[in-house]
Amino acid sequence: MITYPKHLIKAVLIKRVNRFVAEVSLNGERIRVYVPNTGRLSELALPRTEVLLSEINTKFKYKILYIIDDSFPVMIDSAYSNKLMYKLFEERKVPELIQYDIIKKEPAYENHRFDFHVGFNDKDFFIEIKSCTLFYKSIGSFPDAVSSRAAKHIRALADSGKGKLIFFVLKSSIEKFIPNYHTDFKFYETLNFYKDKIDIRAFAVRYNEDLEIESLKDIPVLFPKVEPKGIFLLLLSYSSDNKSKDEFFIYCGASNDDIFKKIASIKKKDGIKKILPEQRFDGLKIISDIPIVSPLPLLNRVRDELVKYGECEIELDKINGDNCFIQYNENPTEKKWFWNMVFEFRYGGC
Repeated sequence: MITYPKHLIKAVLIKRVNRFVAEVSLNGERIRVYVPNTGRLSELALPRTEVLLSEINTKFKYKILYIIDDSFPVMIDSAYSNKLMYKLFEERKVPELIQYDIIKKEPAYENHRFDFHVGFNDKDFFIEIKSCTLFYKSIGSFPDAVSSRAAKHIRALADSGKGKLIFFVLKSSIEKFIPNYHTDFKFYETLNFYKDKIDIRAFAVRYNEDLEIESLKDIPVLFPKVEPKGIFLLLLSYSSDNKSKDEFFIYCGASNDDIFKKIASIKKKDGIKKILPEQRFDGLKIISDIPIVSPLPLLNRVRDELVKYGECEIELDKINGDNCFIQYNENPTEKKWFWNMVFEFRYGGC
């Protein structure tokens, strides 16, 4: 088990207020801190999770540098991760690029900027770094939210004719990398389409006791053959003046067609009324969607898991088939069981 460096400060996450701000409990005091990552971090940034803070000189005194995941600190600062990669290049610790020097940081190529331009003798490459903070058992995956910008970088790397894409996997126990087609299918399709035109690599970090990166481990990048079919979970909330806190619901559905198009159609104005047409469901608000690209027979297994932790299953009209609608007293996506279930159905067969 890794011991934490003394310059980092332990705190407990209360909640993520927005993309850049979180509330933590530090020595019994509730304070706001900076979150240096625009990703969802849904499975990491759970209430009551331990975090490690670093002091900064902004309107916030601290930022979250690490979130503890299964007793392991995961570095979430995306800007800091690029600094670490730069340092690893300087120290000749990047596998198969040990001889390369950094020519320029943030080089421009047409309308794009990559992270590094590196060279050795008469060879040079553009390198784009993507920090991977999404893990399940021995699998690392990226992105944790839809990223059109990441797909544009891939196309530009391929167009340059000398592009390298590096997934910087920030957990040492990871043994393989899989593009996150469950969350961003277009990213997966783009990467798969251009995989023969760019060099795609994934490196898992190896830390010492001070959380310094001693080396990088080259891990395989896998491209499972999948179609955008499967199961989708919609998290909904309901606010009432008669109740002190919101109620939460999960609608679980499936589609033999494109589940991402199905989700988009439901999220349009009044789309929820097409699947929950009864008046008693008026006022429900869709908070988030969680796709699971998988065989449809998994639907009943997912339903069983959702019911197990729910307060009650609400009977739906027969038009909804095997779909289910389950009520929860607390937000299930803020619970570890929920993400363990989602990741098991997403990656358990990989």
